[in-house]
Amino acid sequence: MISKTTKEHKEELQKVLTESGQFDADSIAYTLETLDNHLENPDDEIWFTALENEPVGFAYCAPEPVTSGTWNLLMLWTKEGYKGKGFGRSLVSAVESELKSRGARLLIVETSQLPEFETARAFYEKYGFTFEAEVKNFFADGDNKLIYTKSQG
Repeated sequence: MISKTTKEHKEELQKVLTESGQFDADSIAYTLETLDNHLENPDDEIWFTALENEPVGFAYCAPEPVTSGTWNLLMLWTKEGYKGKGFGRSLVSAVESELKSRGARLLIVETSQLPEFETARAFYEKYGFTFEAEVKNFFADGDNKLIYTKSQG
């Protein structure tokens, strides 16, 4: 089941991000602060939670500044043990449905070219995202940012 993220999901989000090993303390603090801001102003951004008796995945999407109808899927995460069971796809579908209701025209997602992100890249391509650009050494030396897009019109 997919639901809008609530304050009750915050503790599990922190746990999932910490256990993943892919986020440092500053990134986790920033994500939780972003969720707090969303809970105060829920119309500004989109947060969804995948539930299976407990939160097992999250999606966070925000409008790109200085654009007309472009949104960025900044986080899509599924808890270990729940990957490959349709939660990621359901989260993206919920985001896209919400974006269409808001009149969005383009959804972008940014990821790394490092081998450990191959599964993420394959996921985005499988569900209709198109590779658009690469920014060399964006995240760190030797860690390039890859940008994918998907039309929402």
